[in-house]
Amino acid sequence: MRLSAALLLFAMLSATGFAAERDNGKAQHPISIMETRVYVTPNHAVMQISLFAEDLLLFDGLEPNEQDVLPATELRRGIQLHRDFLLEKISLRDVNGDRIPGNITNIAPFEIPEEGIASSELMSHSAEYTIEFPFTMPPEFLTFQQDVSDPNFIFRSEMKLAIHQAGTDITYTTTLKPGDSETHRFDWNAEPLSEDATDDEWRQWLQQRREQTLGIESYGSVYSFIYVEPAELRHELLIPLATLKTFLPLQHAAPDFVEVAEQEAVRDLIREWLQNQNPVTLNGTTVAPVVSRIDFYGLDLKDFATQAAERRVSLASGRVGVILTYPCSDDAVRSATVQWNRFHSQLMKIEAITFGYPNQLQRFEFSRYQTDEENTFHWTADPDALPVQVKPVAVDVPAAPTLTVSWAGLVGLCVTVVILFSTSGRARSLLTGLAAATTAICWWLFPVSIPHPWKQPTPVSEQAAGGIVRHLLSGTYRSLDFGNEQRVYDSLAQSVDGELLEDLYLKLRQSLENRDQGGAVGRVRSMQVDEAVKISDTATDVEWPAFDCQTVWTVSGTVEHWGHVHERTNRFKALVRVEPKGQDWKITQLTIEGQEQLQAKTSLRKF
Repeated sequence: MRLSAALLLFAMLSATGFAAERDNGKAQHPISIMETRVYVTPNHAVMQISLFAEDLLLFDGLEPNEQDVLPATELRRGIQLHRDFLLEKISLRDVNGDRIPGNITNIAPFEIPEEGIASSELMSHSAEYTIEFPFTMPPEFLTFQQDVSDPNFIFRSEMKLAIHQAGTDITYTTTLKPGDSETHRFDWNAEPLSEDATDDEWRQWLQQRREQTLGIESYGSVYSFIYVEPAELRHELLIPLATLKTFLPLQHAAPDFVEVAEQEAVRDLIREWLQNQNPVTLNGTTVAPVVSRIDFYGLDLKDFATQAAERRVSLASGRVGVILTYPCSDDAVRSATVQWNRFHSQLMKIEAITFGYPNQLQRFEFSRYQTDEENTFHWTADPDALPVQVKPVAVDVPAAPTLTVSWAGLVGLCVTVVILFSTSGRARSLLTGLAAATTAICWWLFPVSIPHPWKQPTPVSEQAAGGIVRHLLSGTYRSLDFGNEQRVYDSLAQSVDGELLEDLYLKLRQSLENRDQGGAVGRVRSMQVDEAVKISDTATDVEWPAFDCQTVWTVSGTVEHWGHVHERTNRFKALVRVEPKGQDWKITQLTIEGQEQLQAKTSLRKF
């Protein structure tokens, strides 16, 4: 086929490096060194593989003669045999991990003298194979994989890979060893960035790519995020399956995929791998982890915080998300340490991003070349940021007007009146005086206060009612900062009557629940009462001094995983009843009348 001018230029720029490898390779023999240049267009990828003639000896079973020379006929046979070898060992995979069929469209062999080539001179000769991979649609992701080795894995290989996207001036380079894979993302809609772009243009371009992938830009790296919340610590890991396979005995029937039915066994291996390792302390006490999630992700899922649907995943490009939760048994996390001690040949270090409440952010590196102390992340809370215990609202209203009476005195008065009108003469005067004296004594000794029959109690003012409702509603949401249910209930009890506690707790959790996150409950970031209008006492059946309020409030909550912040803002409308319980005001009824989602967005932590 005819290569485009861009591809020819790309190949020429790479040729010098391969010549240098040829000279170095003589001293590093035996090792297969390949230079692979890939030019990707929306319709196809053209892969040019330059290799040394020695590869025919290493991998195609060619045999030198008694003079240690490979005959010309044997070399020609090897060049043809190597076609199928390369198509088998070097693969290009789509977004789902399936191999894209390729065809060898051209072979540029080395010059073969009739007397053959001595084995010691094979590194002085090179050939070039061109493989074309057609696409049905422009690819967003391509995974490049090489498995060049002999059946016994005796001879090492190294493939220097250069990837160039048509229409851009940028070439991405890396080196792959047997079993390695490299996933690259292609953006066919963005304006290309030239190599002579300014620093500002580069920063803007990198930030745009980062936002498009929500910060997960490398498809072969291990990502670590440590979140310290008031009630818990979470360690979230994103690990390529290809990395796990190097040190865990993954069982899978298909050579390139892990099926859904096989994934639970992989989860068990991961749990066993992490068991009793990487100690974590909260407030000086070692805490065992709870494995909250182990999910499998393909390339097309950019938002790893979203609960992934079950699907088979590619070993070359799939990733596993692990969430380890460490609950705090105290009222709040005041200090924490996290240590990592699980390292392997393909997991030499882990770059962690740590987020401590409310807004502490830093980077930390775990490395097998550091001491245990150097591999321990330390965190201490800002005392001003610790959750504040919710305080009750004391009942402070004027006493209801009363009238003081004496039932015994009233009886005495009635007796006095009867005597006055039913007797005469000296007896009436004596008996009436005695009855009147008795009545006076009873009125003084046995007084009783009753609600005043014609004076109404002073109702709670609209301003005071609004303030009480605002304080109580704010307290209910602040109670969620305390983590486990018992502490939340204890805090809620300062604002809510006991009979409503469980129902309101469930309503609060439901209002913050993010179903896309597998039911994860968000953390309240802000809560504002927009409206609290007291309902007229004549329009409600509530008894003084209790009152009803038509209330509207707005809550913003966030759920954050792997550096992705999912924020939801909801507005609620409810009828809230407040009554005195003991010495404090409490919410005794809360009837949700409406709920509206004002905003739902996903943003990226700046790190």
